[in-house]
Amino acid sequence: MANPQLPNLLAEIMSKIIELVGEESALYLGAFMRAGIRGYELVHEPSILKRCNVTHMVNESPCQIGNSGNFRNFFLKCVNVGNIDAVYYEGLHLSTTLGVEEGINVLERNVPTHVLSTLAVGIFYVCLGKEMEAITVFQQLAANGVDLKSEAIFEIGDELETRLLSFHAPFLNTYCRTLKFR
Repeated sequence: MANPQLPNLLAEIMSKIIELVGEESALYLGAFMRAGIRGYELVHEPSILKRCNVTHMVNESPCQIGNSGNFRNFFLKCVNVGNIDAVYYEGLHLSTTLGVEEGINVLERNVPTHVLSTLAVGIFYVCLGKEMEAITVFQQLAANGVDLKSEAIFEIGDELETRLLSFHAPFLNTYCRTLKFR
């Protein structure tokens, strides 16, 4: 069977199609990458990588963004161009494999604009016993209009705990006990 090729559409049109597909899910971009050099290059444009939705990739198989995972290289390219969700997931992944400090270093790129990253950094500082840094981060979160006593913030904290567990920390290193602050 012949190798599939992308039709001779204008680069702008193909780029827009790839952007829209990527915003739905980065998992759908594989067909474009396999369709030849042109598709591969278009998918790896920084503007596409920055906006593609990596959540489905992480939800379906979090181990695939790990060091030997099939999605690792693509995922890191998304992180390097500043894809907000990719930075968030990479920060959580590193916190379970290399340590909370490494996770904070990555997540700080999203603070204070991304609520999930900001909350994670604040909680990680609490886990490390760095109260002053945690207070600063939580104040930034509150300054962005987040009610730190709302039920919604506790739900976000529960989601954070679930996400950390999904990365299967080595040696059963879990954060369950340190994430309970009620």
